[in-house]
Amino acid sequence: MKNHQDLVARSVNDPAAFAELYDHYLPRIYKYIRYRVGDPHEAEDLTSRVFELVVSKIGSYQKDKAPFSSWIFTIAHNTMTDYIRAQKRNRCVPIEWMGQIACTGDSPADTLIRREKLDKLLKAMTRLGDRERDLIGLKFAAGLTNGAISEITGLTKSNVAVIIYRAVQRLRSELDAVGWDEDD
Repeated sequence: MKNHQDLVARSVNDPAAFAELYDHYLPRIYKYIRYRVGDPHEAEDLTSRVFELVVSKIGSYQKDKAPFSSWIFTIAHNTMTDYIRAQKRNRCVPIEWMGQIACTGDSPADTLIRREKLDKLLKAMTRLGDRERDLIGLKFAAGLTNGAISEITGLTKSNVAVIIYRAVQRLRSELDAVGWDEDD
């Protein structure tokens, strides 16, 4: 994004500048949250909560402390952490809701194949810990670098890399156990 820091500075008082930031970050924030939560309506609510916090705190953002992308994803990460803690108290397992993802434009056979693959992936994902799922979500759903993930989570870059590597290896093993076929 061009003139990113200027846009962030202007967005404190200029709704049009904030709208550009919103348009840029909304898909990535939503995708990260949707990956973690599963339910599209809940993901929309949580994404809205993230941007409400961003609007209310953007005046306190300090560019010398962290890049804006790390700052906004830290807010999203903390929102998810709070949500997951609340869900654990309520005994909900939101990752299983991902089976409700709608497919558009596919034939019924393609939809069935996608649903079966998704079910296998979800089954394998539930065998990973919360931290592993969160780091995989930040890496692959949000598209963040290990450095950005490190800033968000407080882990070292090398620790992030090791955890993601091990989680992916474990996920591959779990996928093999549930009959995952990459050619499907």
